[in-house]
Amino acid sequence: MSKKEQNKQKIGLSSSVTDKFVRSLAAHPYLWTFVICIFLDPFYLGAEGNVPPNALFLETLMVLAGGFSLLYYLYKSQRINLLSAGAFAAAFVLCDVFFLKWYSSLYTKGIVLLFLGFIFMIGIYYFARTKKYKENLNSLLILGMSFVLKLYYVYMSSCYTRQHDVHAFGQESGHAGYMEYILFNHKLPDFDVRDVWQYCHPPLHHIISACWIYVNENLLGVGHNPARESLQTLTLFYSMCIVITAYRILRQFDLKGAALYIPTIIIAFHPAFIMFSGSINNDVLSVAFMMGAFLCTVRWYREQSFKDLIKIALCVGLGMMTKLSAALVAPPIAIVFLIVFIKKIKEQGSAAAVKMIKEFAIFGVICVPLGLWFEIKNYIKFKVPIMYVQEMPKNATQYIGKQEFFRRITDFSSKQIESPFEQWLTKNDSGNYVGYNEYNPLVALLKNSLFGEYINEGNYGLSILPKSLFLCRMFFWVGVVIAAICFFLMVFNISNKCGLTPTEKTLFGSFYALLIINFYKMSKDYPFTCTMNFRYITPTVIIGAFFLGITLKNLSSEDEKTERAVKIAAGSLALLFAIMSVIIFAFVCIPAPPES
Repeated sequence: MSKKEQNKQKIGLSSSVTDKFVRSLAAHPYLWTFVICIFLDPFYLGAEGNVPPNALFLETLMVLAGGFSLLYYLYKSQRINLLSAGAFAAAFVLCDVFFLKWYSSLYTKGIVLLFLGFIFMIGIYYFARTKKYKENLNSLLILGMSFVLKLYYVYMSSCYTRQHDVHAFGQESGHAGYMEYILFNHKLPDFDVRDVWQYCHPPLHHIISACWIYVNENLLGVGHNPARESLQTLTLFYSMCIVITAYRILRQFDLKGAALYIPTIIIAFHPAFIMFSGSINNDVLSVAFMMGAFLCTVRWYREQSFKDLIKIALCVGLGMMTKLSAALVAPPIAIVFLIVFIKKIKEQGSAAAVKMIKEFAIFGVICVPLGLWFEIKNYIKFKVPIMYVQEMPKNATQYIGKQEFFRRITDFSSKQIESPFEQWLTKNDSGNYVGYNEYNPLVALLKNSLFGEYINEGNYGLSILPKSLFLCRMFFWVGVVIAAICFFLMVFNISNKCGLTPTEKTLFGSFYALLIINFYKMSKDYPFTCTMNFRYITPTVIIGAFFLGITLKNLSSEDEKTERAVKIAAGSLALLFAIMSVIIFAFVCIPAPPES
């Protein structure tokens, strides 16, 4: 090949190298994500304030090594001569020096790192050459950029920021106290768990967290506080596992092109999973196991593989060992088991039935003890009900039980949408209560799904962004439109032919319905504003986005203009949603500037 022909070639990795890389990522996405999280952890230890003194030095060396490697590649491939390579190298070093001087003077470096991360992902995408795995590479770009955003959120957020029932390390209650009880005593609570707030939860997440803190603090020499802050590296990994599992569900149904990318964008950049990445309570791990069980059920239904059955048992059992509400995925799975069991009897007779009963028995032997041993232990020793849920006192400020439940769920007065943020009754400077507690479950869901409980008009980060309130209002309505479209398409596709079998429709539909029914039941039984939190039903995002993808897949190609217009409209809406999500969460994390 002549020098001229080489210069016409795109600079970057060869197709064979790219293909191997993409195949490895596709085969082991969870392992790769874990390795990346572990690699990044020492550079920030869970928060901006924990960045080690030598982190910038090591990062600079890696940047220089990468830049010099690129220049060496250009020189060896005869794209530039030795003189040009030397000039570029000198300019690169000079730019790096000026950048470091500017970067070191910033009071917050997170925004710069966020956009450098985006540029890095785009760079990988640009330099990768593949034809066979182009779709995988496109999806990798989406997932990779969503990882960068979640990493930024973790980097800029403390383990005390926007948390739920964590309380504080050094205290004896909340999830933080639960973790430290296990860490310091090397055992589970040996008292009535109803006596301490949040100790009623199954302990898997808290055991893993206690081990993580112990290894970091006692074996790796990480400081006391950074070891605890770095728990967010674990939750970052868990959150990405949810997104990866959702992507794999989409791929199970052969979604391609726009039908794959658009729902992936909505899921990957949804605020619920961004906030999950920094939330150190047990919600995110339980949802990760729930979605793992759901994915394995889809696979098992198609092949009845014993390996997938064991995976379902482990995911459900470990999910319940993390948080008992993970059991909500069990009834839809049981329905699929029953349907397949009946079908096997009809088609293959009693021999197949006996085989499946044995397999289901093994499933139960694995799943039930894993999922319920902690609750059974507490019931035997202290008579704690198996389904025990800790309740808040009725004199709490956020109590809304004085309003009739029917009125709460049917009241859609305009005052509720004056603000895109969830409303809480608060005291003003005079000591008087102002505002109101959010009371309509659906309205609370729509607000909470995008902003959580802690982002509101008074959030100091948003004040840095011009027209921030307008942007948040716009984001809210874009989110409402997407949620409404996805819900309508779910109902439509379940009611009509869409390429899914009746069993698959039942699996998706029953899981969605059970989540919503349980959510409304909780809202009725435990009438507090905090109960109406979207973190309890985050899998609905994945189910709704899935049916959007199914609809795009099934668009008739007879009218190409209409099909293209629909895909452009859906893609534009998803991109707008993702861009606004990036902007809002980029700025909401920025701290107030230091006093001069």
